[in-house]
Amino acid sequence: MRTTTRWLGGLAAGLVLLGTAACNQPVDLPGSSGGGASSSASGALATLTIPITIAGGQVTPNGQKINASVGQPVVLQVTSDEADEIHAHTGGDGYELEVPAGTPTTGTFTPTSPGSFEIESHHLEKVIVVLNVS
Repeated sequence: MRTTTRWLGGLAAGLVLLGTAACNQPVDLPGSSGGGASSSASGALATLTIPITIAGGQVTPNGQKINASVGQPVVLQVTSDEADEIHAHTGGDGYELEVPAGTPTTGTFTPTSPGSFEIESHHLEKVIVVLNVS
């Protein structure tokens, strides 16, 4: 009985860890190099990194839906061939990132409420990603 209880306890713990790991898998974004958005450990919640490329009037990703959690840091890694502003409409004042032409730029924000929020290029007036925060 005692061996069975330990075995079942170990199995349950393993399943919990497996389920947690599956929730933090990278999201592949079409057309991005390096595998797209990714998560990396940062305290209790993994940091979500979203690579963004703006070139020739086009943006990648383009309208991709990505899941995030309230309190999860979101890093935007932006490369653009012309100056732009990236807006994250996350409630309240949102988040803005100034992007100079030809200079890779990184910005971080943390969603504080659940919802579906657009991250967009101000100059191109295009939705880059829709961040679904729960």
